[in-house]
Amino acid sequence: MARDTGLCEHWPVLRAGLSLATRAGGAVGRRLEDAGLWAIDAALSSRLAREAVDRTLESPLAERAVGRALEGPLVDAVARDVARYAVVERLMDRLIEESVLEHAVDRVLTGPELVRIADAVLEQVLDSDELWALVEEVAQSPAVTEAISRQGVSFADQVAVGVRARSHNADAWLERAARRALRRPPSERASP
Repeated sequence: MARDTGLCEHWPVLRAGLSLATRAGGAVGRRLEDAGLWAIDAALSSRLAREAVDRTLESPLAERAVGRALEGPLVDAVARDVARYAVVERLMDRLIEESVLEHAVDRVLTGPELVRIADAVLEQVLDSDELWALVEEVAQSPAVTEAISRQGVSFADQVAVGVRARSHNADAWLERAARRALRRPPSERASP
């Protein structure tokens, strides 16, 4: 297996450069610092560094570390900083500026998500006691009671006609279905 020119090979140069930089100072020190930073850049861009990061992130240790971080005070600290530095507001401003938010709203309004959201909201609203209290209050209001009493007779007549027609149609349908099932001829009074 070919050895990668990574952190291991550059470590002595890095260590020597940093040591000399702290002692030398001035222009020589800056040159040595630059050499040290070059060594760090070379190490970080190596295949060995990439593979080490990939293996670390794919390991159970990384999952455990993230879990522990989320259980601990880190989430609270991040939430405080998000609020303190107005991250959400800055993010929203950028999303609005780039028209990302507008595209997202258009997508929701034209896609199947809107139906799912409306269904979920409607189910919750219909189950709420507040809705039924409001319906009861509106139904008992004087304006609704007066309107019902004015329209009551004509509405009741309309309902009765509709119920009679549906009842007659249902009876005829049931009779036809029963005669077909029993293989009997239609009665003379049955309507077509």
